[in-house]
Amino acid sequence: MKRQRATVIVEIDGKILLVENRGGLLLLPGGGINADESHAQAAARELTEETRLLCASLQFLFSHESQTNCHHVFRASASGAPLAGDDAMALHYFARGDLPLSARMSAATRQIIERFEDTRP
Repeated sequence: MKRQRATVIVEIDGKILLVENRGGLLLLPGGGINADESHAQAAARELTEETRLLCASLQFLFSHESQTNCHHVFRASASGAPLAGDDAMALHYFARGDLPLSARMSAATRQIIERFEDTRP
């Protein structure tokens, strides 16, 4: 069975917030779901751990299967000043068409963002 992961899309000033991991790979905030928490609880926890943002609301969008994970993707509205924390080394803001950032994303992150953007007008 694939690892269950809560994945969060947060837009700040029209750009999608990404975290940079220790290897320099860009990912959407998120991580593993603990046995004692729901997918939404994991999404809110991971968002706070990695970005220091406090989740104000979460909306489940879709599930996405990558080679290794089953991502439970949420859209969040959050408050606070974003700051890299936990295993996030830096934060980045992705706008559609930003090829240098897109090239640094994991394949799953790229696919999730494309799927998210396809649902918007």
